[in-house]
Amino acid sequence: MNSNKLSAILNRIFHIAFFVLFGIVFVGIILTGYENNKIGYSATERTYVVIFFIVLLLIFSAVYILLQKYNNHSNLRSKPKISDKQVVIFIFASVGVLLGLQLLSGYFLQMNPVTDMQYIEKYSRDFGATGNFDLIQKDCENGSVYLIRYPNNLALVLLLSAVYRICTLIFGYVPSLVPVFINAFAINVSVLLTVFTASKIFGNRKAIFVLLLCFLFAPFYTYVPYYYTDSLSMPFCIGAIYLFVVAVKSEKKIQKYVLFAVSGVLVFLGYKLKGSLIILIAAVLIYVFLKMNIKQVLCIVLAVIAGFGSIGAIYTVAFNSMGIVTEEQSDRYEYPYTHWIMMGLKGLGHYNLKDSNYTNSFETKAEKQEANIKEIKNRIENFGADGLTEHIFNKAVWTWEDGTYYISHHIEDCKRENILHSFVLTEGENHLYFFIYSNGFQLLLIFLILMSILKGCIKPDVNILTLFKGIIFAAFIFFLIWETRSRYLYNFTPLFILVAVDGLDFITSGLTGIKKRLSDKKSGKHNQCKTS
Repeated sequence: MNSNKLSAILNRIFHIAFFVLFGIVFVGIILTGYENNKIGYSATERTYVVIFFIVLLLIFSAVYILLQKYNNHSNLRSKPKISDKQVVIFIFASVGVLLGLQLLSGYFLQMNPVTDMQYIEKYSRDFGATGNFDLIQKDCENGSVYLIRYPNNLALVLLLSAVYRICTLIFGYVPSLVPVFINAFAINVSVLLTVFTASKIFGNRKAIFVLLLCFLFAPFYTYVPYYYTDSLSMPFCIGAIYLFVVAVKSEKKIQKYVLFAVSGVLVFLGYKLKGSLIILIAAVLIYVFLKMNIKQVLCIVLAVIAGFGSIGAIYTVAFNSMGIVTEEQSDRYEYPYTHWIMMGLKGLGHYNLKDSNYTNSFETKAEKQEANIKEIKNRIENFGADGLTEHIFNKAVWTWEDGTYYISHHIEDCKRENILHSFVLTEGENHLYFFIYSNGFQLLLIFLILMSILKGCIKPDVNILTLFKGIIFAAFIFFLIWETRSRYLYNFTPLFILVAVDGLDFITSGLTGIKKRLSDKKSGKHNQCKTS
């Protein structure tokens, strides 16, 4: 965009709209949160969550201010106390410790596959043993059409099938902990990329603070046994963002656009694992439009689209050559996108069997889509303006309030019972502590994201944090429309942490600024008295 003034105006409008909408959800969580949880937490228990959020805010603010004081003190010296190389070594060592803790968590919380995971494990392990996908067609002939109905999980089947086949050829079987290890590795790589992204935009010392938040973020441990698309798509999400940040900062033209293209490749791979990642493309387009001139916009967009499109074409050709699913089967059994929009307009917007049976009752994909659109219109009309507003509010609160990201539900069928289950599982005797910790932390992240948004309202500079907040806003809007659950936000959590640190920086900078002004005022009065 050529006009900096217009860019600032549009950016401010975006931040104000986001602040109002997200602020309403934050207040909604405080006042009505967890009422729709199947456990039905009491008002006292919900109050504990708010108290713990406040305690965390005070502790992290104090730690952050001390870190900044240390940073300023170090800058007075001619040579930094800690070198970049030492910081990198510390980060890798810390992430190594984190990986060890994650693997322990994955082992002790390991579960038997449930719901979607049952089908994914079944077909992946069969390919590992046979080297072909014939079982998918055999099941289709017998009426089991899961992967044809939900092709969004085919990419995960391909990933696990390749790993399982390698394991079978090497060991003769697939150890049960292999997928858990893959998931731990994916989450761990995501943490590492999050910290390196923080280093690029905030500096090393704030990157260490980001690392601290990652260590304390419970879902980075509890999600290890649940090797599904929510976590396995995460490294592609933050990886694409990291490469985009590096590309923006690069002064070498060829390297810059190669990185933009590779970033597009990662977005496509993440999108095939988790469709919601397509919003990264939209957010990038808006960001570069606000930030750069038309020539730069075109070059960056072409590079990203080239990476996205080229790997997309390769994937499509490779997939079609496998003959896993025929066009006729896709047309008969696959659900159109309108199905998930329709489900998002009922109750709290999550999956329900009646809607699935309704869509499945129509013969072709076109007929399914036509029926979905008709039902979408009916539901909107039945809601009315007030009802639709209330529905969207309840749906947003239910989606964003849950700091456990719905993990307790997915690991209920555990392989080995131990003390960790007493915290993580909803029926566990210590679950209240896990509930308070996880949701207090989630409230903290949401509040700090709000503070970063407020910062953008006051100072509407277009920077890389604008892109991060744009992605979060896109996710916010997407899941107001789409079928939703809190776990669908999981692959975006690295961005939550990065933006939260910017919000904490805004708060602590304000506090230290107020303290400095009071100190200067007091010092001025003191000097005036001495002069008198």
